[in-house]
Amino acid sequence: MRTACVVLAAGEGKRIGLRKQFIEFFGKPLFMYSLEKALKLFEEVILVLPADVLHRVSVPPEVKKVEGGKERQDSVLNGILETDAEIVVIHDSARPLASEEMFREVVRLGDYDGKVVAVPSRDTVKEVADKTVLKTVDRSHLWLAQTPQAFKRKVLLECHFRARNEGFYGTDDASLLERYGYKVGVVLGSYWNVKLTYKEDIPFIERLLAKEVGSCGY
Repeated sequence: MRTACVVLAAGEGKRIGLRKQFIEFFGKPLFMYSLEKALKLFEEVILVLPADVLHRVSVPPEVKKVEGGKERQDSVLNGILETDAEIVVIHDSARPLASEEMFREVVRLGDYDGKVVAVPSRDTVKEVADKTVLKTVDRSHLWLAQTPQAFKRKVLLECHFRARNEGFYGTDDASLLERYGYKVGVVLGSYWNVKLTYKEDIPFIERLLAKEVGSCGY
């Protein structure tokens, strides 16, 4: 089956206050770490970017650039509409430390309609309202979802269109499949597959990337 990878780099960085995908680490923007891994592994790679920089961002010629949407979910849909591959992989460029093995494992769908990379929750989880603890949640069945995530393209498209018609926005693409009764599997991820979300994350990710860059001989 032909597989395409959609790398999301269209966010406005509302929580961090800047477009984090363009922060430079060791001479290249954050999004490039994910893009380079995708290019090694997939026949087709699509990079989703903000409209105002779409034609100014330089990428390898085999990468297809696509304009992002208002929300993350809209950007994903724009990306998957640009390919007819049977399987699509969705990855957030803010997770530059996802390993090549994670990408390889997540596309092996088997009997599933989609698969996500995730890790078991290591911390005690509390349900809270108005700064008051309501209860401690049983964490034995709780996993923290990451990307990459892989899906049968036809199924993912159907779920996106249904969600758009209903005005439903999920926090990841797997939540759309869950909503409409499709089967989603899990691939064990890594606690080092962190996402750059806040400014405090920058020095931590820089340290982790320093090891990766060093191991690659850059």
